[in-house]
Amino acid sequence: MRRRGFTLIELLVVIAIIAILIALLVPAVQKVRQASQRVQCQNNLKQVALAFHTYENTRKELPPAIMGLHNWVPYVMPYFDQGARLNTYSFSVGWWQPPNRAIVIEPLPLLQCPSTPFPDRVQDKPEATPPNKTGAVSDYFAPIGVHIDINLSVPAANQFSTSSDLRGVLVSGSSTRMSQITDGQSVSILIGECAGREDVWRGRNMTPVNFTSAPKVRARGGAWATTDNPYAIGQRNAWDAAFGPIPGPVRINISNEWGHCFYSFHDGGANFAFADGSVRYLTDTTELWTLGALVTRAGGEAVSHE
Repeated sequence: MRRRGFTLIELLVVIAIIAILIALLVPAVQKVRQASQRVQCQNNLKQVALAFHTYENTRKELPPAIMGLHNWVPYVMPYFDQGARLNTYSFSVGWWQPPNRAIVIEPLPLLQCPSTPFPDRVQDKPEATPPNKTGAVSDYFAPIGVHIDINLSVPAANQFSTSSDLRGVLVSGSSTRMSQITDGQSVSILIGECAGREDVWRGRNMTPVNFTSAPKVRARGGAWATTDNPYAIGQRNAWDAAFGPIPGPVRINISNEWGHCFYSFHDGGANFAFADGSVRYLTDTTELWTLGALVTRAGGEAVSHE
């Protein structure tokens, strides 16, 4: 009797077919995963935007981006079910000092984009007077306006005027009334993505944070509680000049360094929450002037973006 079985050639053909199917399947799975992460990020931003609106409905104003030694996050935490964590939080001392230190070291998953590598990062900036400025990080930030350096990167015909109101929806040192968003809530960015801080990301290349030896490397503003979280967009300056200027144009997904622009780990763009509570995805080909116009709350620019 002859035994029946596969020949070596037949086995090799089957293995080759399986390999081809896997090669075709992996990119599809990755695209599905990326799409899912982008949607989850949008859901996070939607919850944050709703927290702002609930705060505004209660107080009749939006919180400051920065007030003294604190940023906007502790103000809205009670409105996304994190109020219990603030029972011992004190606005009379710095966000990194006791008793706040034990609170800000804990991550807030709602403020972490699922596409970001190493989501449970911790900022640990050394201070001349201890303790260090230490806190769990966030991938979202409040753009407090447009820095006039943006004019170095936009065409002459689209220059921003110093006589215009270049402030963002949230500003430093004071609250915002909805009536002050004269450009329109649907075209005024409330919160955007600046993911991966304190590590520096330029393009898709990461340089780990380095607070001590030259050149010092830092994409400042990583901690969710830090006053470095907000910034005005439009600059191309590294934290330490010895590290070298930020290469490439000022646009989405070029760099996550403080003052530059917006940055995410989504392919081709980033997510944004607007003052009307909507969340939209802007591509990294969005013109810088358009981004600047969307950041300002009362610049008077005629802009629409869907």
